[in-house]
Amino acid sequence: MNFFEHQDQARRRTGLLSLLFFLAVAIIVVLLNIVFIVALAWSSHKPITLELVQAQPEIWLLGTAGALLVIFAGSGYKWLELRKGGRQVADMLGGRKIQSNTQDSDEQQLLNVVAEMAIASSMPIPDVYVLDDDSINAFAAGHQPSDAIIGVTRGCMEKLSREQLQGVIAHEFSHILNGDMRLNMQLMALLFGILFIGLVGRLLMHSSSRSRNSKNNAGPMIGLGLMVIGYSGVFFGSIIRAAVSRQREFLADASAVQFTRNPDGISGALKVIGYGAGSDVHNPASEEMGHLFFGQAFTSRLNIFATHPPLDERINRLDPSWNGQYLKPRVTSAPRETPSRKNTLDSATSAIISGLASATSAGHADTKNQRIEPENNTTAVLSERQRALLNLQAAAIEPDSARILIFSLLIASPNKLIAREQQDLVRKQHGQQSFTTLLQFYPAAQTLLPGQRLPLVEKSLTALREMSPQQYETFHTTLVKLAKADGEIDLFEWCLYRLILQYLGAHFNTVHPAKPRYSQADAVASEIATVISYVACAGQEHPEDIDKAYAAGIAAGGFSAVKRDIAHTTSGSLNPLNRALAKLTQAYPHIKGRIIKALMATITNDRHITEDERDMVKTIATILESPIPKELIE
Repeated sequence: MNFFEHQDQARRRTGLLSLLFFLAVAIIVVLLNIVFIVALAWSSHKPITLELVQAQPEIWLLGTAGALLVIFAGSGYKWLELRKGGRQVADMLGGRKIQSNTQDSDEQQLLNVVAEMAIASSMPIPDVYVLDDDSINAFAAGHQPSDAIIGVTRGCMEKLSREQLQGVIAHEFSHILNGDMRLNMQLMALLFGILFIGLVGRLLMHSSSRSRNSKNNAGPMIGLGLMVIGYSGVFFGSIIRAAVSRQREFLADASAVQFTRNPDGISGALKVIGYGAGSDVHNPASEEMGHLFFGQAFTSRLNIFATHPPLDERINRLDPSWNGQYLKPRVTSAPRETPSRKNTLDSATSAIISGLASATSAGHADTKNQRIEPENNTTAVLSERQRALLNLQAAAIEPDSARILIFSLLIASPNKLIAREQQDLVRKQHGQQSFTTLLQFYPAAQTLLPGQRLPLVEKSLTALREMSPQQYETFHTTLVKLAKADGEIDLFEWCLYRLILQYLGAHFNTVHPAKPRYSQADAVASEIATVISYVACAGQEHPEDIDKAYAAGIAAGGFSAVKRDIAHTTSGSLNPLNRALAKLTQAYPHIKGRIIKALMATITNDRHITEDERDMVKTIATILESPIPKELIE
């Protein structure tokens, strides 16, 4: 399954949807004009003929303007109602935001899964809401990734295993990545605009029926026409919305497998729903927002109005060998006491420590004739690094300490004079208490291995989202000053800053998502060459090795041979890379997929991936909003 090809197909279906709705609105406008002309002709005792309908250009003009005004007024009203994005939708559905320091074990597990899927899909970590409903369902809502939220029913948390929950959350992240959220919000607004025609007609018909001043009052006729056209438009518009929604559900299912690399997760969740847990959401707004959910959120008597494909069809696509047997829900035990978050090791922490142990053991594998003492020293070093890592992991998930953690990662080593200036900068910008905390984190940050630093940044993103806009502005200013304090930006500083900007800039409305413009690689050939050049130089030292890595990337991506610009990659400046990535963010998904494929070939050409190469490609994938290759996150 080619994820990027499916994503492009989804975009084409979106274009078809837009065309269908455009045609529906055009037909509605024409019908409304005919209703106006017929009603006016009847009230003035004129014969209703085809010539009469065609010979009224001023009425056509006024009728068209009036019809569009009514539709846009209704759509605008709904759009304003949803202006807060996903949070507004969650409020309308009765959702409650899960705080990052929750002591509920199911909620904490959910937050961990959401964070994992956000990293796997290269998306900002969204706020998470819970709906107090026993059914198994979830939804994603928002205008763009910056205001995206994920909502999950309590039944989904309690009745699914962790693996199945991962599949559901990955499905919702697909809707975020594919732009389905904004489309769904637009559909809600447009359908309400069409419905508004019927509501205006109903009001006009009711008010006109009270008036007996004129026997030939055209008001009731116009009102009846508006009602028929408005409600009919909603009827057919709902059919179109449901048809396209069903297709995009298939895409989201496929993408969930892409993110988790485990079809059993999402197929298992669907099998639990089929066993009897159900997915109906008991909320008056569930029908209007049914196309936002993971499963069919309301009972539909007619299949043409179903926003989701049948369960069996979805399961069979994910598990062709399925025997038709559904799965029992997870049995919930008595409420468990949630351990203190500062003492809790999640899977990511365990993996880091495991890697640390392997690296340390490997580093002493060749030591001879000093078996006992070096082994004891190794254990002591490992224990010290373990404790340092655990302390920083705990700091990353607490809103008040996550900012200071990021600062500590940017402070130079103690033997450099600039380190004291950087520490003083934090004290001046954030106060004595933050400075004291920084001095506590700084020694631990200095013990980290290169591969442990960027995961800490990623882990802190959820807590950093809880800053106020003013706090973020100060945080961002300090970040830039710390990185520039020594007069240069190294690769880690660049990766850290670009991740923060990508994940938090959109959330705080300082960065806006780019719209696709370039569908052909030739249009961005120079930028592609620049990015591959920088990555080739990040992992190689000798010119001939850099050329081989660059050539491997160009060939793997299927790009035209563009000569590498050595000046870009030897100048020490990352500005050309930033400019190239700014343009490449406007490329279509299939181009971005080829770029990531090319970068992977570039860094694996020598059959060894360095930490700099890993961090750089992960960061570029994040900037391009493309899934991070599994080789870089396993």
